[in-house]
Amino acid sequence: MTMPELGRYALFLAGGSSIYILVIGSWNRRIGSARLTESVRGAVIALALALTTAVLTLEYLLVTGNYTIQAVYNHSDRALPLLYKIGALWGGNSGSVLFWAWILSLYTAVVAVRARWQEPLTSLSILYLSGLLLFFTGMSNLVVNPFRILGGHPRDGAGLDPLLQNVVMSIHPPTMYVGLIGMAVPAAVMLAALWTRTPMEQWIGMVRRWTLFAWMFLSAAIVLGGMWAYMELGWGGYWEWDPVENASLMPWLLATAFLHSLQAQEKRGILRAWTAMLAVGSFLLTLVGTYITRSGILKNSVHSFTGTGVGPYFLALLILIGLATLFILWSRQEELQQGSVEDSSDLTWSKEIIYRLVNVLFSAIAVIVLFGTFYPVLSQALTGTTIILTQEYFNRLTVPLFLILAVLLGVAPATGWRRTQFVRFWHQMRKPVAVALALGILAYLSGFHAMMAWLAMMVVGFASTSMIQEFVRAAKNRQKAQHLGWHRSLAQAISHNRRRYGGYLAHMAFLLIIFGVAGSHTHNIKVTTTLKPHQHLVLGGYDIAYQGMSLATGPGYQMVQANLLVHYHARQFREQPALAFFPGSAEPVAKVAIHGGWMKELYCVFEGSPGHQAAILHIFVNPFVRFIWTGMYILIGATLLSLGGRTSKERTASRPLVDVAGIRGTSLSVKGRDPF
Repeated sequence: MTMPELGRYALFLAGGSSIYILVIGSWNRRIGSARLTESVRGAVIALALALTTAVLTLEYLLVTGNYTIQAVYNHSDRALPLLYKIGALWGGNSGSVLFWAWILSLYTAVVAVRARWQEPLTSLSILYLSGLLLFFTGMSNLVVNPFRILGGHPRDGAGLDPLLQNVVMSIHPPTMYVGLIGMAVPAAVMLAALWTRTPMEQWIGMVRRWTLFAWMFLSAAIVLGGMWAYMELGWGGYWEWDPVENASLMPWLLATAFLHSLQAQEKRGILRAWTAMLAVGSFLLTLVGTYITRSGILKNSVHSFTGTGVGPYFLALLILIGLATLFILWSRQEELQQGSVEDSSDLTWSKEIIYRLVNVLFSAIAVIVLFGTFYPVLSQALTGTTIILTQEYFNRLTVPLFLILAVLLGVAPATGWRRTQFVRFWHQMRKPVAVALALGILAYLSGFHAMMAWLAMMVVGFASTSMIQEFVRAAKNRQKAQHLGWHRSLAQAISHNRRRYGGYLAHMAFLLIIFGVAGSHTHNIKVTTTLKPHQHLVLGGYDIAYQGMSLATGPGYQMVQANLLVHYHARQFREQPALAFFPGSAEPVAKVAIHGGWMKELYCVFEGSPGHQAAILHIFVNPFVRFIWTGMYILIGATLLSLGGRTSKERTASRPLVDVAGIRGTSLSVKGRDPF
């Protein structure tokens, strides 16, 4: 048996396993056989193993260079470094569909293995997930088979898109897949719980941890995508409201609202309908994003797969799941409205009001982004003219809403459940307000005259101070009670309530990203110039001397470098932005030179030479960009902290539910203070 045959047989087995799970699992819901239940679980494991075999087989073919396989020929070549040969798996449409199915099969296997006792919820969740798996294994078998044979015996491949030959792009796509596909599990559990009328309190802890796990990866993937754009595309920015960028942002927005709505449901039994709709909405927007990426319907994106012919299949899947979801929500609307403990006190300022506002604001931003993303299609259908909305549309409508959310982060710690004591509220808000005013004055004097950037600086200072107060208060209380050192008191306070302080850290990471975006977006400096050897340019405190061009070799490409000698204050360093020429690529690719610091960084792009050793250069001075990447790292750590901790009630729970990556969840609610 050849390796391509092994891959095709593995895909065939995966498709057959999906059918078996759906047929036998559906039949078993009627007869309730324990033997058939175990048989279905075994089929789930077999499906995951089959897809694992298919993925490893395709990776082997990519690494060894079997160019008789179309997917290998299209996205690899002999000169490609090993790291990028491995990453070529998701560089094309057929490999990425297989990768999608594989990640989903692993998630489904974890549900089957770790949630055995939670019936009938588990079995029905597996059926929903297996329906998705049938779609993707069917696509891999029948439409975009990654093991399709080419005619002839090519000696080399066409190579991977040069823009994808970046270390960050080896991390970003799999991180994105883990995040996006992970949203399928909370949606499946939610729909299964609604259909079986399982009380929300029995599955809410499990769903929260699943969502946190997927949300963490999706958050990291979005920032990594911005990092790749910043390093590779050479336009000086990291976010352009590109349709595929928006495709990942929209499910993140609803998933973030869903996490907060779960908290409100857990604490006060409110927002049941919101919680259900946000869970399934997050996954539906994942499918919308998949459709955008693979259909080519929005051609104004540098990220999408075009001309693949799979768009109609994904549109049909989206419509089918959307209609099924609407039917289940409609049929269970009474259950969603029952059991609420809301009363008239919720009309006063309270955490309940904040949670409602969070849901509304995140959902509003998602709708704004969805409308703006699809506006070219709508305008073409209605007027016959394709109109693409600029960044101004997205920034003008979403930035104020994000700032309101940041304000809510600041006032939430001082706000009580049901009602708020305003004397205590103001006592806790005095320092944050003072810091905000001081930072606003300092920002204005430093040149932050643009209204939104100036407001962002104030809001970030206000909300950050409010949350820092919570850490200081907790450390002081424990220090006073146990007579410990301040640092040890703080560490113990965090370790005893990881969920709460992990939430605070995640919020502070979000604020750090807002700070970086506001500063870098409004206070960057850009110059495009042509320099001859030994000419100088002074920009943002950097004295840049051009010293001519040179030739160099990179991994799999040749490049022409512009040699720059830079003086900044008392320091001297060299930068070499370049144009890289890849075999088989008609256009050169810019290799950006970045010299970074916390407050600002020099960003140099070499466009080419008009002759006589002159160089056309785009020079940027971008402030605060590192705060964005640092915010991502803190966000990951904060989420891991929240995942790893359990409150006292959770530790005394009688049964564990699902765990992700070894982190166990429970179904009991938790009392105590929260980030919100």
